[in-house]
Amino acid sequence: MKIESQPLVPETFKPFGEVVQPGLGAVKAIRDGTVRLSRPEAALRHEAAAETAAVEFYECAATDAPLVATKVEHHPHSMQLFAPMQSARWLVVVWPEGLDSTPAAFVAQPDQAILYHPGIWHHGIVALDLPAQFISWMWRTGGPTDTVFADLPAPVSINWPAA
Repeated sequence: MKIESQPLVPETFKPFGEVVQPGLGAVKAIRDGTVRLSRPEAALRHEAAAETAAVEFYECAATDAPLVATKVEHHPHSMQLFAPMQSARWLVVVWPEGLDSTPAAFVAQPDQAILYHPGIWHHGIVALDLPAQFISWMWRTGGPTDTVFADLPAPVSINWPAA
């Protein structure tokens, strides 16, 4: 299967999670107008049993097109946040209806972060044009199902537009 990615926009990504970025949600000037504060409505939802906050850092080499996806993961107990700390464009790939469904791929910009809904199957984080660093946040139960990995039934080739 081959798919083409599309730009990451909040409305299109809504079935899979939330896009958060400056300018979304309640926006106001603070500190005598020297700072613009954006408060998106997104929240990092989780099950009560997932009571431990976990922060991780990902340092990713840039990937050339196409990406051939063979493995995916999901987090049944918590949303997962990915926010770039240093990046150019990056790729977000989700399987909306499980491993046998057609994936959707999105090209995110350096000022965009995402929150995957609990249980959404997704590919690991992918840096596109340059090496990148990301911070991830999610809640954990401490059990073996905090992150579940699976092999795809067949490889998926994912392409994106040149920078």
